[in-house]
Amino acid sequence: MCPQAAAVVVNHNGGDDVPRCLEALQQQSVPVEVVLVDCASTDGSRRWALNPPAGVRGLPLEANLGYAGGCAEGLAAVPAAEVIGFFNPDCFPEQEFFARCLEVLAGDPTAGGVAPRLIRPGGEVLDSCGQVLTPWLLRVRDRGFGEPAAGRYLKGADVLAACGAAMVYRQAALQAAAVEGEVFPREFFAFWEDVDLGWRVVNAGWRVVYEPSAVAVHRRAATAKAGRGRLIFRRPPAVQACILLNRWATLLRNLHAVDFLLRLPLLSLADLAMVLLVIGRRPAVCGHLLRGGSRLAMAWRQRRRLPRRRLRELPR
Repeated sequence: MCPQAAAVVVNHNGGDDVPRCLEALQQQSVPVEVVLVDCASTDGSRRWALNPPAGVRGLPLEANLGYAGGCAEGLAAVPAAEVIGFFNPDCFPEQEFFARCLEVLAGDPTAGGVAPRLIRPGGEVLDSCGQVLTPWLLRVRDRGFGEPAAGRYLKGADVLAACGAAMVYRQAALQAAAVEGEVFPREFFAFWEDVDLGWRVVNAGWRVVYEPSAVAVHRRAATAKAGRGRLIFRRPPAVQACILLNRWATLLRNLHAVDFLLRLPLLSLADLAMVLLVIGRRPAVCGHLLRGGSRLAMAWRQRRRLPRRRLRELPR
C-alpha cells in the first residue's frame, strides 16, 4: 500500500502557472492530496484558492508569509500525510513524479527526502538535479544547472537538499529536522529555506536522494524582474535582504563549529563584498538587513538544539 501523499503548492502572484501546476498534480498516477496555499496574491491567481477545482483544497492566507511561511501553513494542513511534496506554481511535475518518489522512499528506509530532476521548458536544459554546497564559499550549487539535459545526471545520488521548486520529504524526516517545533523557519520568508531544510534532515541522520526518473518542468524565476545578471539583483529590496540574511542563518544553524572557524575569514570577506555591492545598487536593502538581524540571533541560539556533521561527511 502506498503511503498517503500530499502536495503543497505555495502561490504568490503565480498567474497562469497556478492552474497548470494544479492540473499536473491532479493527474499523478498515484493518489495525492493537493493543497494550494495562497499568500495574499493580487494578480487574480488567488481565485484558485478561494474557489479551488475539484480535488484541490484551497488555503487563502490574509498576508504574504513567503515561501517558508506558506510551506509551514501547508504542512500543518496535511498532518496525516506520510510523504509531502512542496512546489512553486511554476513547476509542473510529470505524471509519474510522485510514483517514482514514493518508490524511492518505500525502498530505502534511510531516505528522508527526494530531489527530483528539474528541467527547463522544452526539456533540453537542466534546472536542478539536487543541491550541494561549493567547497569553500559554501554557495548553493544546483547540480546540472544550465547544462544540456541529454545524457547527464541519469544516475541516482545523495545530495544535500532538493531545490525548493519541487522537493519531496518523508513526514518523519521533517519532524526529525524540526527546531523549536518548526520545520520551516517562518522568519526566512523566501530563499535558502530549501538548503536549510535539507541540511537539517541530513544532520538528523537521514539521506536526501536525487532520483532522475522523478521529472518536473521548472520555469525558474517566473516572478523575478526581467533582465540579465544574477537573480539577487532583480529582486525587491526586502527579498534581497532575505537572500543575504537567510544564507547566514543557514550557516549559523547547520555548519559544524570546526568548519565554521576554518572558513570564517573567507566567508566574511566574500559576503561583505556581496552586501556592499547589493546596497550600492539598492540602498533600501540596508534597512531590511538591519531589521532582519534577529533571525541571525535566533539561528545562533538554535545551534545548541541541532546535531551537525562535518562538511566532509556531507554529500558533494
